[in-house]
Amino acid sequence: MAAITNVFTTATAKGIREDLTNQIHRVDVEDTPFQSAVGTTTATNTLHEWQTEALSAVAQNAKPEGQTTSRAASINTVRLSNICQIAEKNATVSGTLEAVNKAGRDKEMARQLALKTIELRKDIEYALVGNQGFSTNATVDGESGVRTLRGFEAWIRTNTSRGTGAAADPADPTVTPGTTATDGDQRPFTEDMLLDTLQAVFEAGGNVKMAIMGPYNKRVASTFSGREASQVMVGKNTVHQATNRYASDFGDIEFVPHRYSRGRTVLLVDPSKVKVAYLPNRRFHRFPLGKVGDGDTNVILSEFTLEMCNERAHGVVADLTTAA
Repeated sequence: MAAITNVFTTATAKGIREDLTNQIHRVDVEDTPFQSAVGTTTATNTLHEWQTEALSAVAQNAKPEGQTTSRAASINTVRLSNICQIAEKNATVSGTLEAVNKAGRDKEMARQLALKTIELRKDIEYALVGNQGFSTNATVDGESGVRTLRGFEAWIRTNTSRGTGAAADPADPTVTPGTTATDGDQRPFTEDMLLDTLQAVFEAGGNVKMAIMGPYNKRVASTFSGREASQVMVGKNTVHQATNRYASDFGDIEFVPHRYSRGRTVLLVDPSKVKVAYLPNRRFHRFPLGKVGDGDTNVILSEFTLEMCNERAHGVVADLTTAA
């Protein structure tokens, strides 16, 4: 059917206001489960140090009446360390942009700093959980003289399940490790690997509360038979497939899918035995840079490290396949 003669339509009309919603939609996630689970502490130097100690093994303890005591050696401590790493984000906004009427936000700098804070938390999470090595003079993105902390995965050497050819250097947990763990041949993740490592952690004195894993191996973990004895109440229209809490012989463990940890590694964490240490006033510290022209630059940074209170409290199942 033809249009009405000389009808005035939106195709030619002037002055129609734009239809722009006052919302901004983002799909990028901002979860940082490791930081959310563990505690924090204060570092007072760029080289952060702490001490560990270990009791002797349980033994039969029976002595004769009237014995002469044989003097035992005292228990010494072990001194370990990690280096503080600086992570930084910044934003620059022109004076004009702050002045104009904007949709979805009032102040552009405030929005940018909120987004940069989320990005910074994610970068910190990536460093904390990764197989990153200790360095006081690394080169990162072309910048030399960079301090990099030793990540969680690089610390674990006592309670491990690794593929052929893998290694943790040094193997001695009383020595501060100087390098990342060496990857081995990849193999499918099995429930026996998990249980064997949990048993090793338990025997060493740890109490694993969470298992951090990539999305593929989270799906694998949801098939473990340990969940067959569990009873879960669900609605009649609900299919319950995933395992989020695993009742093991050594306590209940939360299975946490992680977007930034290495997909080939499952990290077994006792949150009470690891902390994030920040230098004073350097935890998400914001400050402006000197003004240059008609714009403003604000920086947000953190200076932090991982305090591995005692690596024997944790475990790692490494060198896992990440695809079917």
